[in-house]
Amino acid sequence: MKLAGLRIALVGPLPPPAGGMANQTLQLAALLRADGAKVTLMAVNGPVLPPWLARIRYLRAALRLPLHLCRLWRAADTVDLFHIMANSGWSWHLHAAPALWIASIKGKPALLNYRGGEAAAFFARSPRLVALSLRRASAIVVPSRFLADVFEQYGHTAHVVPNIVDLARFTPGPRRSTFGDGPVILVARHLETLYDNASAVRTFAIVHASMPSARLVLAGDGPERAALTRLALALKVPVHFAGHVDNCAMQALYRSCDMVLNPSLADNMPISVLEAQACGLPIVSTRVGGIPALLQDQVTALLVAPGDSGAMAASILSLLRDPERARRLAQAGLAQVAQYDWPAIAPLLLAHYRRIRAIARPSPYTRLVTRWLFPLHERLKRHHSTSLLRELERSQWWSPERLEAWQVERLRALLLHARAHVPYYQALFARCGFDPAKINSLADLARLPLLRKADIAAARDSFKSGQAVGLRPFATGGSSGEPLLFFLGRRRISHDIAAKWRATRWWGVDIGDREAVLWGSPIELHAQDRMRRLRDWLLRSSLLPAFAMSPARIDGYIAQLRRLRPRMLFGYPSALCRIASHARAHNTSLDGIGVKVAFVTSERLYDAQREQIASAFGCQVANGYGGRDAGFIAHECPEGGMHVTAEDLIVEIVDAGGQQLPTGSTGEIVITHLGTQDYPFIRYATGDVGALGTAPCTCGRGLPLLQKLEGRSTDFLTAQDGTVMHGLALVYIVRELPQVRSFKIIQESLLLTRVLLVCLPRLDDTTRTLIVTGFQARLGAQVTIAIEEVNDIAAEASGKYRYVISKVV
Repeated sequence: MKLAGLRIALVGPLPPPAGGMANQTLQLAALLRADGAKVTLMAVNGPVLPPWLARIRYLRAALRLPLHLCRLWRAADTVDLFHIMANSGWSWHLHAAPALWIASIKGKPALLNYRGGEAAAFFARSPRLVALSLRRASAIVVPSRFLADVFEQYGHTAHVVPNIVDLARFTPGPRRSTFGDGPVILVARHLETLYDNASAVRTFAIVHASMPSARLVLAGDGPERAALTRLALALKVPVHFAGHVDNCAMQALYRSCDMVLNPSLADNMPISVLEAQACGLPIVSTRVGGIPALLQDQVTALLVAPGDSGAMAASILSLLRDPERARRLAQAGLAQVAQYDWPAIAPLLLAHYRRIRAIARPSPYTRLVTRWLFPLHERLKRHHSTSLLRELERSQWWSPERLEAWQVERLRALLLHARAHVPYYQALFARCGFDPAKINSLADLARLPLLRKADIAAARDSFKSGQAVGLRPFATGGSSGEPLLFFLGRRRISHDIAAKWRATRWWGVDIGDREAVLWGSPIELHAQDRMRRLRDWLLRSSLLPAFAMSPARIDGYIAQLRRLRPRMLFGYPSALCRIASHARAHNTSLDGIGVKVAFVTSERLYDAQREQIASAFGCQVANGYGGRDAGFIAHECPEGGMHVTAEDLIVEIVDAGGQQLPTGSTGEIVITHLGTQDYPFIRYATGDVGALGTAPCTCGRGLPLLQKLEGRSTDFLTAQDGTVMHGLALVYIVRELPQVRSFKIIQESLLLTRVLLVCLPRLDDTTRTLIVTGFQARLGAQVTIAIEEVNDIAAEASGKYRYVISKVV
């Protein structure tokens, strides 16, 4: 784990008393230090006060609070981040909230680690007051999906990082009872009303009547001890009060018992239950709070209603009378608890540490752009990308199951709209006998045929919805050899902008930070009117044409980059590599100009290219995948996961026959864009090859992953005078011609370039002259342009098409 030198202020309670959160705080500090972090432990239950003073509740807190605030203030100057252990009630207001505010004031990232089964009731009592401090947290982590859902109900995003169990210390072993020969039932919770030890004593009275040799052990201390002692005497049952048991002694206590009872009235992810599972003990628990998400009834435990002593007793007796059933529960629990060992939890925690440290601390001007200028720009264009961004930044943390349910709901709405308003799909659904109302899963999409570019080209206008608003014509870049003309509405454009905006912010940069764009689309190059130039100036975005990159022009680009000092780059990986190679050849340093991240797209990114760009600019490299037709499909996060924009896109991987392949299999990438009701792309075959990931990303996002991607490939070409230009410089000449169905450009030498064309109808002399003139204007007037009309253009041996090939070294 890469924690070497990381300075962390760990704020939380410490033993004594040895409660679950105190033990977790102490254990976490030891584990972080073992992995190289420098941990400053800040106990919220210190300093130690005289016993008579410690018993006076409010005076105790009043004396400790000023010392706590002073220590937090001083620590903020010496650490990289705060990790704050938090709970409900007064503990929140006196300990966690002040730590969040001081971290915020001092400009330090703060990870709030919230736990406690009473969160829902606590939020309900004072939601605005709690939210006021919660907004100071850089990120919120909770130990269970139950708590994450509670936070979601109140409009806060929380990420699941489970509790940690030391599986090297808590292990199964031979029973060594010190409580007699009969079965021993353990309750390892504090003696407080919340944990309902009284029901445990009443339960044991029923068990003891059937099994007089049984014993009950209450491990813990608290204000209910006297009342519980009186209750045990009244019921005439042998209850052993073990008192406070240090965590290092709990292993021996578990091995002296036969099962664990958890009678709590509210709970989340009790560490005592996990420790019991790790020691191989069967468990009977109330089904409260997060317990049903942690323990599966009849599989890893027996669950009963809270306060139901009769049901608790019946469950305990059933296990005592059926040892084989008890053993099966214990074995299932032992298998489950393996996921809570430190090696499994550490990467999740590290990902959040990295993420909160990377969160942008924007300049005043960047804040002006992101909060006012760009949202105003989008509103004037009648785009709703700003509100969509807020939704996407919350939904990215949904569970995969919730995301898929959302996709199914939106898919059904899209298909119903297409049947009602889009002529092409009205006819298609009728031919297929397809009823959108019966869509119940993403797999149901396979009942529809794939959509190819030729299908759209043959019936372009019939894809328009009768309710479409603000449609504009667009075209693909043509690097696939099959340029496509289509239409997009404002709604679809808004979704794509929001998706790209979200991915940009993953890397700690934002719209308004200085940006240099190396791009080649004529839309950008030839449409730079005054308004566009003003917009780019306000957004601090500079366009560097990637078409013709002669040595002299690259020198100019390098000088411009050194002057601009952009925070981010955006462009083709091949174009950025050209600049990197040129700079290295001329001993020009680029790694000190301040680039934080380079976003690359439109071409396949090779490992060597990533290394070259990262080394040259001293920055991280973020891969992106998508297009004008398919939309913003996926983008890489700082943890290396290529995340699909699942809220807007369904990605299928299909075989040659269009049948869906299992997750992890390699095949053609097919997309359905859920934000395209105006001009729907449903089961659109991209022509690219890839595979969906089988494991989640350590960043914690629930978005599915592309684990393999074979994207488009477009080579550079060399002009007769030595100028190196992007292959798209020639692609755009032929892609706009209506009779061109596919093409391949082969540069044989500096003086000969062949152009293979599949045309319908065949080219006339005027069009041939247009192509030759355009190519010679870029490659040189003396270059021979040989146009060959063919019936078909074969793929490469790999199965992928290469549409621009240069044999000039």
